[in-house]
Amino acid sequence: MTETSAARTATADVFDVTGRRVVVTGGTAGIGLAVAAHLVECGAQVVICGRRPEGSAIADSIGAGFVTMDVADDASVERALGAVSERFDALDALILNAGIDDYHGEVEDLDMDVFERVIDINTLGVVRALRHGVGMVRDHGSVIVTSSPAGSVAAPGMAAYAASKAALDHLVRVWALELGPRQVRVNAVLPGIVESEMGAESAPDLELIRRMTANGVFRKASEMAPVFHFLVSDASATLTGSLVGCHDGIPLGYSHEVMARLAADMAGPSGEEVAP
Repeated sequence: MTETSAARTATADVFDVTGRRVVVTGGTAGIGLAVAAHLVECGAQVVICGRRPEGSAIADSIGAGFVTMDVADDASVERALGAVSERFDALDALILNAGIDDYHGEVEDLDMDVFERVIDINTLGVVRALRHGVGMVRDHGSVIVTSSPAGSVAAPGMAAYAASKAALDHLVRVWALELGPRQVRVNAVLPGIVESEMGAESAPDLELIRRMTANGVFRKASEMAPVFHFLVSDASATLTGSLVGCHDGIPLGYSHEVMARLAADMAGPSGEEVAP
């Protein structure tokens, strides 16, 4: 074997997830399902969790296991992870992906029930799942949280969703420190505009978000999977407490398309600048 081919083999080995035992919450649709399907195809042993009655059939379709879990219910989370422990004696990776984005209105007309539900599922749901699942994660394992650039980019009407994700970003940093002595790494993935069943009820129109990206791209959920793969693999051994952006530059500033749209709006239909 040449030095070059040996180096390639070593590189491939650190990305290998064959036999890795992985749980994905919120795994029956969208990004969670895409990640689970990708990992199974790469040789991992995966269990997906969710509330859908058809969850078992969805899991079967990708070659994964399934357990029912409602992250808003602490007892449900405990039961689900207890069931996982009967299948796996330990986890190599715990992917905390469950979340919602329901519209609650702006502060002067706020639906508190919806606001509290978003926080409960997106933030406290992750806390519940990690609380009950962290003991299953092996030393040198990986915890991966699905967050969002919304945690650092404000927009009217997105208060609960943005706050829930900002909280996750900081929890990831705290948990990375707390689990560091066990060499368990904790990181967040921040997807941008992604085709998903969840959608984005509270977000501005999707075309506007697409224009906010640096490259004008609208992603498929499957395109997020390799980022999670990296964090499951040993290739990410040095990474912990990190917010891994796969959002095509949404939080960076003003893209060419946004600048052009602003300029056109300011000019008005006649081409003359409109007074504020």
